[in-house]
Amino acid sequence: MTSIVLVTDCSVNKARDILMQFDSQSLWLYLYFPTLQLDSIERSVLNDQSHAHKQAQQQAIAIYQSASNQLVQVNQVAFDRGLRTGMGLAKASLLHSDLQLHEYNPGVEENGIEQIAQRLYMLTSDIALAPPQGLIIRVQRMLHLYQNLENYWRILQYCLADFDVQYHAACAYSIQAAKLLALHGKRVITTERKTIHQQLAACRLAISDMDHKDIDKLERIGIRTFEQLSKVPIAEVANRVSRHSMKIVNELRGQAPAQVKFYQPASEFHDYLELLYEIENTEKLLVVIKRSLHKLEQFLYVRNARSMHIGIDLYLREKAPMKLEFTSALPIYRQEEWLDIIALKLERVQLTSPTHAIEMHCLKYEVTPIANDDLFTKKSQHIAGLSLISRLVSRLGESKVANVQFHSDFRPEYASRVCSIDKTKAQLDVSLQVDRPGILLPQPQPLVAEVTVIKGPERVVSGWWDDDEITRDYFIGEDEKGQQLWIFKTPDHQWYVHGFFV
Repeated sequence: MTSIVLVTDCSVNKARDILMQFDSQSLWLYLYFPTLQLDSIERSVLNDQSHAHKQAQQQAIAIYQSASNQLVQVNQVAFDRGLRTGMGLAKASLLHSDLQLHEYNPGVEENGIEQIAQRLYMLTSDIALAPPQGLIIRVQRMLHLYQNLENYWRILQYCLADFDVQYHAACAYSIQAAKLLALHGKRVITTERKTIHQQLAACRLAISDMDHKDIDKLERIGIRTFEQLSKVPIAEVANRVSRHSMKIVNELRGQAPAQVKFYQPASEFHDYLELLYEIENTEKLLVVIKRSLHKLEQFLYVRNARSMHIGIDLYLREKAPMKLEFTSALPIYRQEEWLDIIALKLERVQLTSPTHAIEMHCLKYEVTPIANDDLFTKKSQHIAGLSLISRLVSRLGESKVANVQFHSDFRPEYASRVCSIDKTKAQLDVSLQVDRPGILLPQPQPLVAEVTVIKGPERVVSGWWDDDEITRDYFIGEDEKGQQLWIFKTPDHQWYVHGFFV
């Protein structure tokens, strides 16, 4: 049976809303991340070797649902001390008085799911988000590229290992079946229908997407597992459950096609990290910021892009978020380059309250053009200069840093001017300034030393239009000590020194 494509909107801006409907013969992979928010918190300061972090590693941590006041995620330390998911807050506090609690935030997990999808998008094409804790991948087409499921799954595992998160994965010939297997913690990576059906048989319907009222109805007549459900005639099941639950049953049996919205990578970068413990020192924040910069580097790298602006929001305890902007004088993408700029600016930042979370965003970036420069261009010198400007601006502030720029005037006093960094324009042809000294005196000084002329003259007659006319013959001379000077002679044969070559 061929695939049917239903397109609700063909515009590029709504590409994420394209609805795809597939046959029931495709192999699907479901990835379930049961503790995504907890994993994000625990790895937020993974490389921090401070005493506070070493203590935090031994801390019992739990995520609780505010609506039910029950634990929904616990780390290994909390589990070893008797805490379990579904436990009430009162009982959990009695068992462990030092329990560190974080309120469940589905937005954190949705952001994590999307970041994982962005990385997997480099390896596989058909991905659908199942927030807040799931990813759906259509495997069928990728088997031709990777030759078999074992090779394909091995590559995906390498990618997922970089995120250091817990996950369950399962394959099946319908999304609902793959999801049910993954939610049961069964790792079923196979194309064999018989094996998939055997593993699916013992799965409980209670954690499927069926309506809870319908699940209760089926349990009253002794139907609790998929195997028991598959033995009941489909017509009898249809008489007992709602239309929604019947759709789920048909998908579980492989008798109905799947409808998914395939994922398209986001055009903007956002990364939110909740900290394992509050940080009062900006130097400690660099460890956490480095993790976000690593994600930003990967985001820009796969797009062959670079950025000149990023923003970081520091979420402070009982205070409004502190919004910081960081600018580079040239487009960059490497985390080491951004970290240098951020570190210099953070030295001047004073936190008014401890930070419990950070968010990084990059809204604008530019695609890197293909370079055709040869080995003899001065591109590297230009980049080094812009990199220095970025560091100075971060350390001193934009108002304290200025740039010297050539101006279209042959009079040395007016040939350059000071301008702000953000108003720097394209440079004029520097060949006109080849024989100009590195040090120009504010005012010409009478020449008193004996010099030997080694080059010249160069006549400059200019400025008649603004009442500051000059007529001079410039020479390059050398004194007895070997110092080269920029000297000139006036029409009345007076000699002056105007600069020194270095």
